[in-house]
Order: sequence, then C-alpha cells, then structure tokens
Amino acid sequence: MENQVGRSSCRRQRVVLFPLPFQGHINPMLQLANILYSNGFSITIIHTNFNSLYTSNYPHFTFRAVLDNDSKDNNLAKLSSKGIGDLLSGIMLLNQCSGESLRQELDQMLIASKQHHEPIVCLITDALWYFTQSVADSLKLPRMVLRTSSLFCVNVYASIPVLEDQGYFNQANSVFDEENIDLGLKNIISPNNERDFKKPEGTELVFDLEERVPEIPVLKVKDISNMRIKGQTDPNSEITS
Repeated sequence: MENQVGRSSCRRQRVVLFPLPFQGHINPMLQLANILYSNGFSITIIHTNFNSLYTSNYPHFTFRAVLDNDSKDNNLAKLSSKGIGDLLSGIMLLNQCSGESLRQELDQMLIASKQHHEPIVCLITDALWYFTQSVADSLKLPRMVLRTSSLFCVNVYASIPVLEDQGYFNQANSVFDEENIDLGLKNIISPNNERDFKKPEGTELVFDLEERVPEIPVLKVKDISNMRIKGQTDPNSEITS
C-alpha cells in the first residue's frame, strides 16, 4: 500500500525506514520518521504485513509492504500465538532468507526515486534486521541502525556471556521450563554461598527462582529463564545482542 499524500515539491531527498513488526519497535521508528520529515526529508516506511502499521495516521509518509507479501505465507502470524521465543525464531528466519527479496524491492525504489529526482539517501533499520547491512552494501546505500531497546536491555544483552559462565542458562534449560514452573517448582535449592556462582566440579548447580542475580540485581533468576536463551550460540542470543 502506498500513500503519497503530503509530499512537498521542496523535498529533494528520501529516507527509507524499516521497523521490526512489534509495537515497541514501531513507535520509536515512527517518531524518528516524523523528526526527519520535519527537517525536510521525504519518508518511506517499509514494513511486513504481519502487525502492519496504521498508515492512515501518517498521510505524509509513503508505505510499502515487503518480505511477507505472499497471501499464503502467514508464518509470522502463526508464530505470534506461540510466544516471544518463536517470534524471534521467525525474525531470525526472515534475516536468513529475505536478503534477495529486499534487495530487489530496494533496487526498484532506488530507480523510481531517481526518476522522480528524489534520491534515497539512507536506509534506517531496526537493529534486529541485521541482514539489511549486506543488502544496503550491495546497493551502495548508506545504512543506519536504530536500537529501540532501553539502556537496561542493552546491559542485559551485553551480560549474556557472564550469565552463561555462571550457569544460569543451563539452569533455565534443564529446570526452569514451563512444565516445571506450572507444577509449582518455585523454590529450588539455592547455592550455600550466594556470591559464589561457579559450578562445583562434578555437581549440578541449582538456583532459587526468586533469587536476585548479583551481576544484574534488578533481575531474578526466573527472569533469565523467561528470556528463553540457551547461551551465546543460541540464535535468540544472536538476534537480541
């Protein structure tokens, strides 16, 4: 869907923005788009059909659906009912297989923008759309990244290696699954020394679900299990960090 209303003849440069299809990622991207528009840029928002934007609220922008335009392909919609872990897997899948599709879309947009004497000068994507860097490079299009998560989230993601070293993800995988939590497994034996989180050789370290994480005191152990991350090599870890 395209909306060309509100384009000013004095605008001579266009910026393309590509948010992740979650509200907490969409809103900051639209705020940035409004700032750029107020500074004289024309704006195109490319988006997935899954959780698509309310385009009528932004008549001064151009909107274009990409990646999941096949009406028979509703994989993301199916994943939305299965939790954030599966949704992240869906985003990972798009990162792995959507490069050529997006490259063709952007190539067409670049040609059209030159014909209208309004060249696309930059692509701004959500940080989790990491596949877009190679696409932008292939088109010689500058790319910028907008990370919409809070500073606290950045600190948590940066702590993933430390949390793995301390054994939290092993605990989450073996004990803190949904089945065990539903069975009321809420107070598991915690280490004798709360400051010593190194796993003793030949033993399995077990944490208390309600225990605070010393490295990130605002988190409880159960919060780490809810991250559904298995460690640094887990794709969900790669996409969030």
